[in-house]
Amino acid sequence: MLGRRTLLVAALAAPAAYALPARRILVPVSLDGRLANMVLDTGAEISVLTLAAALRLGLKFDPWVQTTMRGAGGRLETHQNADVTHAMFGGVRLFQRPEARGLSLAVTRASLGGADGLLGGDILRHFTLDVNFPAATLSRGAIQTQATVPLQRLWPDLLLAPVLLDGHPLIALLDTGATTSLINARGLHHLDLAPAALARDPATTTAALGGALTGRLHRFNTLRLGPLVLANPTILTAPVPEPAFDVILGMDVLGLQRVVINYASLTLGFAQI
Repeated sequence: MLGRRTLLVAALAAPAAYALPARRILVPVSLDGRLANMVLDTGAEISVLTLAAALRLGLKFDPWVQTTMRGAGGRLETHQNADVTHAMFGGVRLFQRPEARGLSLAVTRASLGGADGLLGGDILRHFTLDVNFPAATLSRGAIQTQATVPLQRLWPDLLLAPVLLDGHPLIALLDTGATTSLINARGLHHLDLAPAALARDPATTTAALGGALTGRLHRFNTLRLGPLVLANPTILTAPVPEPAFDVILGMDVLGLQRVVINYASLTLGFAQI
């Protein structure tokens, strides 16, 4: 069944696949026979290429199709799409719809920190991802997981997980493309954290697709995600409006584990490293 295929790449070398301190998994994707290094991004609803990469790869731009999306900075952007006839990763054909031959990728003028693009949920949702984040590898075949967390599907391509933050139950978006976790306006409301309570926290600005995002770094007591327990985590807070979830869980949390993200069974499995 297509939803249960395993996305794999053989023996990715850690220095090439895992960029620190940016905490990103970069995967080599063949687009019409040419290599693109794309961020494994479960938090991106659609897959994206930079304009520089689309031009370097010689891809054709679609004169009819454009994509409008909102980044973490909150700004809406409309992107022209580039067409890919044949996409492969680790010997596996990539697709957005099983019946479609190629891909239609949104093209952005924004810089993605040296990456050529984002491999998003519109492609990843057809596979099971066994990701050893500390070792920076994707692996073949099923593995035994010690514990699982039930997930919910947000729209067709994004995944939500339950977390406990200082005893408060929150809903978190799994986002392997985010270098740091973020608590948005809805999460701040559920945590009863008014602006005055955050006023003394250090301010910081981070780059985001859709514009720069300014927030404050707040220290909490405990974050729990299934069997994972983090003491005294420092998490970015920003009053970004978001109706569907409270927290973006980024690589500062997910990058500590080997996990199995199963879009078909809607589970997040934790494996022993």
